[in-house]
Amino acid sequence: MIAFYCRYGVTPFTPLKGVLIVAPVFCCFFFAIKNMAENVASFKDGGTLWFTDLTTPDSMYIFPILTALTFWITVEVSHLFGIYYICFQ
Repeated sequence: MIAFYCRYGVTPFTPLKGVLIVAPVFCCFFFAIKNMAENVASFKDGGTLWFTDLTTPDSMYIFPILTALTFWITVEVSHLFGIYYICFQ
C-alpha cells in the first residue's frame, strides 16, 4: 500500500494533520480578537496603516485574504511533508 502511495503521490490522512493542528489555532485567534474588539476600548483608536479602527470590518479584505493564503500554504506544506515522509522512510 505504501508503494501505491509513493507511486501516485497520494496519502489519505497525512495532509489532514497540518489542518487539524492549525484550524483550532485560527479559531482561537478569531474568537479572542472578536471578544477583544467588543471589550477593549483601545481597539477603537489603536490601529495602523489602512486599519485605524480595529472594531470595524476590513473594507479592503486584506485580513481575510491573508488568512486564506496562510491556511492554503499550511495545507500544501503539510501535504508535501506527508508525501516525502512516507516515501523516504
